Amino acid sequence: MICIVALVVFAVLAIFSARYRPLAKEAFDCTFRKITFRKCKTNLDQRIRAKLTGKLMRVPRVARFTYKHFQILSFIFTTLFILSIVFTGTAVYNYAVYGNCNGPNSDGFCIFNPLDLGDCNQSNCTAEDCNCENVGECDCPDGGCK
Repeated sequence: MICIVALVVFAVLAIFSARYRPLAKEAFDCTFRKITFRKCKTNLDQRIRAKLTGKLMRVPRVARFTYKHFQILSFIFTTLFILSIVFTGTAVYNYAVYGNCNGPNSDGFCIFNPLDLGDCNQSNCTAEDCNCENVGECDCPDGGCK
């Protein structure tokens, strides 16, 4: 499973550096073989496993756990990677279509729009009359509603 993540990472790195192109090619081969339920010929996953475990050898218990359960950990991280891409794509789509991260019925915080004032927008935030519940949070360009 780690080959899928390696493919994406090395493919992006290969765009900017020729050093990563052989690794991206190897990750592509490994991913294609994993998708068709075959073993990797290149042992890319074993090399990543060995390199990661070697870096963790300062804490032997963690290194041993990682080495023993590498397939499960790689499955978990691959699943998290794919889910984060799906949720990010959904949020970007909603922002492009609806102007917020949460879709047509938006009630939550949107990281893409930190200046979102919720109910306190320009149409109901005037110097004379402000319909905001938290008047101190209402930020009007004309200086009203403070």
